This record gives sequence, structure tokens and C-alpha cells, in this order.
Amino acid sequence: MIFQIFNEDWLESLDSFEEIMWFLILYLILLIVMAIFLKIALSFFGKATHTEFGQVFFTSFLITVIFAVVFLFLGDWLAWVIVLILTWIIISIRHNTGFGYAILVTIVAFVLYVIVAIIIGWIFNITLIVLPF
Repeated sequence: MIFQIFNEDWLESLDSFEEIMWFLILYLILLIVMAIFLKIALSFFGKATHTEFGQVFFTSFLITVIFAVVFLFLGDWLAWVIVLILTWIIISIRHNTGFGYAILVTIVAFVLYVIVAIIIGWIFNITLIVLPF
């Protein structure tokens, strides 16, 4: 498989309460970062509704849960296609943007994340993300 998202034995690594709490803290940080960039991307489109941080945070939560469930059962390009389509459907329904704008919101959020990660990495002289190009 070209993209292996989950280690199949990841649950065995959570053998103590402390490791479970660190996992939950990292997951919460991921959700907050994802919600921030999604909120910024939604603000570019005046048509979007429910752009309060709580609503966007819940959308991010739904997206990550769907991502985890789909990749738990599927692990190939089909999983990526299903996750992206479900993400666009969730964004379009929850924020009343339409399917096309949901695609644009996703692209803008991703591009903003990459730009910010590159700038932060450049400032601190570290590699935050590795781009395939």
C-alpha cells in the first residue's frame, strides 16, 4: 500500500493510562489545528453558514472520525476517495456551502496549512511536513 496511515498494532502501544492521555491530547491538538484552518477557509466564502469555532470544531471531529473508520476497514485509494467525498458532503451540508465550495474550502484549508507549516519550519529551522514534490 502506497499510503499506510495506521499502524495495525497501534492499539497495543496504548498500554498505560498515561499513553492513552497523551494520545487524546495529541488528537485534541489535531482537532484544534484542523478547525482553525477550516474556519479560516470557510471565512473566504461569504456564503458559508455556521462558521463559529464550535460548529467548525464539530465538523473537524466528524471528519476525523469518518477518516479513522474508513481507513480502519479500507486502506487503498478507494479509502481516500470515500473520505474526500464524505468530507465534502459533510462540509457542504453542515456549513451550507454547496459541494463545489466544499471542495474549494478543503483545498484552501490544506494550502493554508502547508504555507503556515513551511513558514514555521523555516523560522525554527525544522521540518514540519514533507511534501511529495
